[in-house]
Amino acid sequence: MEETLMKLKEVHSSSVIILLFGSSIRIYDDDVRIIEFISNLISKKRVLVCNSKYLKNIEDLLKNKKINYVVLSKELDYSIYDYYYNENNKYNKYINLSKKYNSFRKCIIYFYNFIFNIPFNRYK
Repeated sequence: MEETLMKLKEVHSSSVIILLFGSSIRIYDDDVRIIEFISNLISKKRVLVCNSKYLKNIEDLLKNKKINYVVLSKELDYSIYDYYYNENNKYNKYINLSKKYNSFRKCIIYFYNFIFNIPFNRYK
């Protein structure tokens, strides 16, 4: 899986790669940082797993922020299922912002969710 992901990242270097696995979606590594930064989701060990019914919500978040993304289907041998490309891609901007602020944001989200009894990942 690691090898395949590296090859996919070479091809789609400035896009969030979303892998569709049947009834779930998975997002890995730096792409998870972006998703965490633009939403209140929290990953475990830099892998975000969600139900595929929330794919549209994640796509809408990325489109609103003008971040390119590619949805690849594992069942179709990692062929493109859906995509969004914008000339004003802000992928690199959000990678840099997420590296600076995600650790601080995670603490706030944990605290907020604990106080108000909100589930940590609303997309599960």
